[in-house]
Amino acid sequence: MPRDYHSASSINVYKQCPRKYYYQYIKELPTKKSIHLIRGNIVHSVLEEFFKIDINEISKENFDFELRMVTLDLLKKHWLDKKGDIFEVVSPKEKIGFYFEETREMIGCWINDLLDKLEPDNLVESFNKLKPKTEVEVVSDKYKVRGYIDAVFDEEGIILDYKTSNKDYITEEYKLQLAIYSLLFYEKYGKMPSKAGINFLRFGEEYILVDKELIEFAKNEVKKIHKLTQSNEIGDYPKCQGPLCKWGSGECEFYQICIGEDMKNNQKLNKF
Repeated sequence: MPRDYHSASSINVYKQCPRKYYYQYIKELPTKKSIHLIRGNIVHSVLEEFFKIDINEISKENFDFELRMVTLDLLKKHWLDKKGDIFEVVSPKEKIGFYFEETREMIGCWINDLLDKLEPDNLVESFNKLKPKTEVEVVSDKYKVRGYIDAVFDEEGIILDYKTSNKDYITEEYKLQLAIYSLLFYEKYGKMPSKAGINFLRFGEEYILVDKELIEFAKNEVKKIHKLTQSNEIGDYPKCQGPLCKWGSGECEFYQICIGEDMKNNQKLNKF
C-alpha cells in the first residue's frame, strides 16, 4: 500500500532507485543488517545518552579525562548490547576489533570537539549551553512527512544530524534530508532553523543556510514523491541501474530479487 507518511530516508531511497523503494516500502521486504547500520545506531545511542549525564558530578580539574571516559564506557556498553548482531554480520570475525577501534576514533573526535568548546571555570553552564535536545520527533500532517532530528539547539535555532560515513561533505542526498528536517522544524516550531548541518564525526561539522528557497525545495520534493508512489504495481517503479546495484565488495540488498524478476520476465517473453 502507498505510505501515508514519508521520511527523508524513504524519499532518498526512491530518488536513488524507484525499484528499490518498491521492494522496501511497497512490498515491505526485510532489509539486511550491516555493520555500518548497527554502528550508526550504537553511535547515536552513545551521543544521546552522553547528554543525560549529571555534569555536576564531573570535576573541573579532570573534566576532560572524565568526559572521555564517559564516552568510552558508553561505547563499550552499547557495543556489547549489539554484540550478537555484530557477530552475525561481520566476517571474518577478526574485523570486529577494527570496526570497534574505528568507532572509538569517531567518538574520540566528537568528544575532542566538545571539550574544546567547554569552559573549565564555568563547566556546568557551558555544558548545559552546548546540550541539545536529542532524537526530536518532527511530524507534518500537512505534508505527510515525519522524522527524528538527532540534535536540536533551541537557543541558536540549529538542527544537526550525526553521520558515521567516510564522507566529509554535504551531498545532494544529505542536503535533501536537511531541507526536509528544516521544513519539519518550521512546521513544529513556527520558525525556520537558523542553519542545518551534518556532524561528520571524523571530520567535524558542515552547515547549510536555511532560507525560504530550501523550505520550498523540501515541500516540492515531498509532494512529488507522494504523487509518484501511489501505485502498488511494480511496473510503476522503474529500475535505476548503475554502480549502486553491485560493486566490488557488495551489492544492493534487493539485487538478487531484482535480477530474478528480470529472469522471470525474459522467460515469459521467450514463450511467445
